[in-house]
Amino acid sequence: MSHLDFVKLLRFQCPIENFPGFRADAVMGDTVFEVLVEPKDARRLRTALIEMARMATADNVRRVILVLEEPTITESRLREEWKGAASVLRPELFARLSMAIRQSGKWKGIPVPPDPSELSMLDEILRHELSRKPANPSRSSEAHHEILHILIHQWLLGKGPLAIGSLMEISGTSHPTVSRSLERLDHYLKRHSDRSVELRIFPREEWARLLAVSDDVRDTVRFVDRSGQARSPESLLRRLRPLQRQDIAVGGVLGAKHYQPSLDLVGNPRLDLSIHSGRKAVDLSFVERLDPALEKATRRDESPTLVIHTIRRAESLFQPGENHLPWADPVECLLDLHEARLESQALEFLNSFPVTTGRPL
Repeated sequence: MSHLDFVKLLRFQCPIENFPGFRADAVMGDTVFEVLVEPKDARRLRTALIEMARMATADNVRRVILVLEEPTITESRLREEWKGAASVLRPELFARLSMAIRQSGKWKGIPVPPDPSELSMLDEILRHELSRKPANPSRSSEAHHEILHILIHQWLLGKGPLAIGSLMEISGTSHPTVSRSLERLDHYLKRHSDRSVELRIFPREEWARLLAVSDDVRDTVRFVDRSGQARSPESLLRRLRPLQRQDIAVGGVLGAKHYQPSLDLVGNPRLDLSIHSGRKAVDLSFVERLDPALEKATRRDESPTLVIHTIRRAESLFQPGENHLPWADPVECLLDLHEARLESQALEFLNSFPVTTGRPL
C-alpha cells in the first residue's frame, strides 16, 4: 500500500462504538492506535494498557496498538508492565494488543517488532499526533486536568453550573484552552442556555487518566524519615500551624475526615499537604522546620512520612480552617487517597457526597 493510500484510509480522533465520550487517536480498518508521547510514568502506561483491553472488546476492533514516542521508561520496565498486563487480562483480549515504540527514530515493538510495511503508517500517526500538540504539551495537559478538577469540585459540592469565565479565572487559562477541554469532556457535561456548564455524571475515564498522571500534574514530592523515629502526621501538623501559611493546606486522610467525619479511615500513616504556588517556583525549605530528619524519597516504593503536592491553577479552592491552616479541596483529598493506595477508602469518600448517592460511578 502506498503512503497516499494509507493516509486516505487513516482516520484521526475517531469515536469507538459503545465507548461514549472516547476518541481513539487513530483508526485504520479494524485496528485502533493510541499514542503516548514521551511517557515516563509506569502508572500511566498501565492505565493505557487497561484502556486498550477495553477497546479490544468492541465488535469491530481486531487489533489495538499502543504507539510510544521516545519513552523515558526503560525497555526492561516496559516488558515488565507488559507481562503484568498479561497476567490480569483475558488471553483472548491480550492477544489483540501490541506496542510499537519509536526511540531515536528507530522502531521496535512488544511482543514483536512492527511489520516493516506498517512503519510509514506509524510515522504518519505520530506526525499527526505531534502536530496537534501545542508548543508546551505538558502545560496543555496540566490545564485540562485543572479544568476537570474544578468541574468535579463544583459537582461534588453541589454548587451547580459554572460560567466559562469563572472556569477561566479559577484555572488561570485562556478561553480557547477552556473550550478545548470542555469539548473533550462533552459527553459528561450538561450545557445551559447562558453558556454555563456542569457535570451530569462522574467522568470515570477522564478521572482514570488524571490518576495515571497525577504525580506529574501535581509535582508530587515525598519525604521519608530514615532515623527510625518518624514523627506522626499530627506532630508535623502542630509544627506547621505556627508558620501561618495560607498557601499550604491539609489534604489526605485528615482532609477527607474534615469533609466527611463519619468516614471509616483507620490509621493515618502520613501527612499530605497541598501548596498553592501558581507559576512560581515552589520553596520547600519549610519542611526542615517541621522535622530536620526528613529527606526527599529517592524511590517510589518508599513509605513517606510527608507528601507535598503543588497546585498551579490561579485559585487554590482551599477551604478556611482553624488555627491558621486551610483544608485542601475534596478533589485534592480524593487524589491523595488514591495516591496513597487507599482505594476502598477513596471510593467510600467519593460515595459519601450527596450528589453521588444512587448514581453509577
